[in-house]
Amino acid sequence: MLNLFKKPIKKSSFEAWAKLMDDVAKVAILAIPVILYGEYLLLMKFVHLATLFTVIYSFLTTARAFRETAEEM
Repeated sequence: MLNLFKKPIKKSSFEAWAKLMDDVAKVAILAIPVILYGEYLLLMKFVHLATLFTVIYSFLTTARAFRETAEEM
């Protein structure tokens, strides 16, 4: 059976996860104008932007942590 979480985890897996996190963050950054120029109420725009910035920050920090872990291996 395929076990993705068995140890030791390969360095390439951490690098792949970091790249995936970066790509998702880039897509979220590209979604900012869609929210700003959308037909939503102003309050909903602020809520969506706050959520989006939180997601962007968390994905970028997680990608950084994956890269640092990969360098330590």
